[in-house]
Amino acid sequence: MPGEIEFIMERFNRYYSQRPPSPPERFTKREFGFMFFDKTFVQRHLRFQRKEDLNSFLVERVPSHCYYSSAYYDVPDADRMEDKKWLGADLVFDLDADHIPGSEKLSYPEMLARVKVEMIRLLDEFILGDLGFDERYVRIVFSGGRGYHAHVTDPRALNLRSHERREIVDYIIGTDLSFEWLLPEETRVGIRTPTGTRALGRRNLPPINAGGWRGKLRSGLKSLLDELEVLGPSMARERYASLAGQKEEVVAGLFDDLFLGKPGKRGRDLILEKGNLANIRDKHLETFMALLQTELKPRLAGEVDEPVTSDIKRLIRMPFSLHGKTGLRVLPMKRADLDTFDPLRDAVPDVLGDAPVRLTMSKRVDLRIRGERFVLEGEVEAPEFAALFLLCRREATLN
Repeated sequence: MPGEIEFIMERFNRYYSQRPPSPPERFTKREFGFMFFDKTFVQRHLRFQRKEDLNSFLVERVPSHCYYSSAYYDVPDADRMEDKKWLGADLVFDLDADHIPGSEKLSYPEMLARVKVEMIRLLDEFILGDLGFDERYVRIVFSGGRGYHAHVTDPRALNLRSHERREIVDYIIGTDLSFEWLLPEETRVGIRTPTGTRALGRRNLPPINAGGWRGKLRSGLKSLLDELEVLGPSMARERYASLAGQKEEVVAGLFDDLFLGKPGKRGRDLILEKGNLANIRDKHLETFMALLQTELKPRLAGEVDEPVTSDIKRLIRMPFSLHGKTGLRVLPMKRADLDTFDPLRDAVPDVLGDAPVRLTMSKRVDLRIRGERFVLEGEVEAPEFAALFLLCRREATLN
């Protein structure tokens, strides 16, 4: 693709000439690395003492991908990692489409929308929620490609080592989370149930105002019970793997424990009102606990790329640079901006105009970009800003 590469590099050069990126905080203590359109190697272990030096490099070399280290170093341009003298590192969370089940079946815009929903949840429930980081220390970054990053610069997090960062990931994704711990067993008691049998086992729900995973369980349990009631025992056995292997009479008995009786007096009502599982008979309790573990946990856990967060020397995409596989900007934002952010509208470089570019499409594409819709197939003309996106994604070639 020599002609296409020249076209892309000329537009990247124009962007960096007219919109020189603001360097990251403490950039003189960061290592920088780059990939290129016309070279096969990765150039890294670079250091820039002035913003102007970084800008000149971008304009003259026109990299396809720009990275900087999440870590701070005393000697960031040392060739050997042990000679760089690590001083600390931002806490970085990466959420990419690869971590979202079923994303491979989605179109690019659908995939971006799905990842944004998960990123908002990661931020609100975990980073700003359970972990309690102040929003002033959290910067969200659209990666320019298939996902988002969250950079935490809270001074309390900068010196965390890899194993401590891994523990944060374990908390978010619920590694080794035990529902036996979330629903502790109390002294066994006898209690009359709507079915006329005695339930001897009793596990207590977390308090209504509980935080962390206990609070998540409390809030998520109601939605699961509502879902079970709508499905009924037969459909529930078809949908949930943990019930599929159970005998029909066991699942039917569990549903009796949960939903048989008058409204307000049924097992599910008493579970939520009294805060325990006493109305589930012992012979059905294990089945219910397995259902919670396999079905409720995935709904409550967050999605995050573990290697990125636990790596204290990670190279991450540089904000305001361009992504070589889309031509979109790597764009930082605050949490309030994320709700209405649309990558194919807001991350398209504004230095690109409407000049028509003749293309040959590799497949039919229905694209909405910068507020315009294009249905493209065969030999077509597209405005420059759309052409760059299509060429970078290799969905078209120059005609």
